[in-house]
Amino acid sequence: MVRQRRNSPTRARDAARFALAGALTAALTLGLAPARAASVGQVTTLDAATHQMTVTENGRTVMTFTAGFGKPGFRTPNGTFHVIGKDADIRMTSCSASITCDPRNPNYYDREVHWAVRLTGSGLFIHAAPWDDAIGQVDSSHGCVHLSTEDAHRFYDSSRIGDTVIINNTGGPVGGPTGP
Repeated sequence: MVRQRRNSPTRARDAARFALAGALTAALTLGLAPARAASVGQVTTLDAATHQMTVTENGRTVMTFTAGFGKPGFRTPNGTFHVIGKDADIRMTSCSASITCDPRNPNYYDREVHWAVRLTGSGLFIHAAPWDDAIGQVDSSHGCVHLSTEDAHRFYDSSRIGDTVIINNTGGPVGGPTGP
């Protein structure tokens, strides 16, 4: 004889909680959550006008860095993003970013990049840029946010999937494809 199992109110409540948690995680990971800062956890605010990056934890400033942004024609997008991935080492190319595959083009690049924190699926990262000796003075990236290697490592170590990152005053669009 087959015995039927009755659904208890506790089991239904737990299933609903798991479904809600899964939906929230998916929304944050895919960048579908409302464009506003979280009130708890790590929130990073970047201001291209001052070249400053400020990291807060539960509303308290824990790190401040000098940052570089996208050069004319490749401005870093403004907006509210969420950390969707992290790569200690990643190869970035202008070809994969749909910029150019021609090594003779001045916008061509093929770099091994360290301490990369991904903000979009289209290639917006905050990462180390040891080749950029003018971070905070001249915007020279293809849209990514450049940090010194030491600062990028610290930011990488403190970042968690879902953390909020707000980028302001870049002169760029809201969202869009970018590269290093």
